[in-house]
Amino acid sequence: MKKSVNERVKEAMKEQGVDLLLITPSSDMVYLLGKCMMSDERLNVYVVPAEGRDFLFVNDVYGQEAAGWSIPETEVVTWKDGENAVSLLLEQLEKKRLPYGKIGIGASMPAGFLVPLQEAFARTRFVLHREILGRMRRYKNEQEQSLMEEACSRCTEALKAVMKAGSGWIGKTEGAFADALCREMEQRGISEAGALVCAGAHAAVPHYTGKDGIISADACLLVDFGGKYRGYCSDMSRTFYFCGENDKRREFEAVYGIVLAALEAGQGAAVLGGRMEDVDNAARRVIAEAGYGEYFTHRTGHGIGIDTHEEPCAASGDKSVIEPGLAFSVEPGIYLPGKFGIRIEDQIFMTADGAKVLHDYPRNEWLVCW
Repeated sequence: MKKSVNERVKEAMKEQGVDLLLITPSSDMVYLLGKCMMSDERLNVYVVPAEGRDFLFVNDVYGQEAAGWSIPETEVVTWKDGENAVSLLLEQLEKKRLPYGKIGIGASMPAGFLVPLQEAFARTRFVLHREILGRMRRYKNEQEQSLMEEACSRCTEALKAVMKAGSGWIGKTEGAFADALCREMEQRGISEAGALVCAGAHAAVPHYTGKDGIISADACLLVDFGGKYRGYCSDMSRTFYFCGENDKRREFEAVYGIVLAALEAGQGAAVLGGRMEDVDNAARRVIAEAGYGEYFTHRTGHGIGIDTHEEPCAASGDKSVIEPGLAFSVEPGIYLPGKFGIRIEDQIFMTADGAKVLHDYPRNEWLVCW
């Protein structure tokens, strides 16, 4: 019989010698429970012992919400504002006779919680649960793949809708483009829609976040965008060039061809049994051999799922074996300060038959003249 996520988590905890997991509101809580309360300054944790019954330890403000989740075999324990939550949590562990010599936490746990926990649990060793939840979350099942595929399809359609305006975007701001794109995503059922829109030289800043730049003729427009469909992410980038003088366009076209070749090389290196660093090496080699190595300033890709950025990474030194179930981006780029930047990003999923690209927005439709 197929084991539940909870059963597999507890098995992994025993293998790693971890007594407890303390899961604060985060994507880890969503992964384990399918739900998550709002994160604030109050200590709310899902307590998962390697042996024994799980329980939710939450402030009374969230008690009714947590009880309404009706999580099987999971008790809800509440505490009130004004009480010492950390001391009460320790009392609960003692009362339930749960060992806590080694506790696993997520990387997103706020320091405002971790430091008081470390002070109160003086003899406890706190470790990141990367080898437990992180490893499990790497491998997506068919349902997760389906949701990501749908997210990518809907986001692709949103970009197509926005780009129908073509050169009508000339003279408009980056923010106007981003707002229009987010509206199109939201109309297609995408939640948490977001977009980095970078006009002209702003595109040479890989994670530029401004909104006041003007979209111009004879200049590029880099669009990095996505959101969630039923909790799973899409992440895609395309770079366009608006018609203008041929001299400027020829330089852009030449560099664009290099980035596209790097994308294809990276995707080609995503083979079962290979390693994640192979994807990075293949894409980086193309750009370096073309003389632009110093202008490719980030890793080639990152894992993706409930979070936009997950493990593993397509980066030098990541020797994770490429296996069915992995989902990650391939997004090489060249960034020329003061001139332009180009990034092309696709999300792929590894199946038993190899890599499957989840975005189908054309990669050759970069020139905007209509």
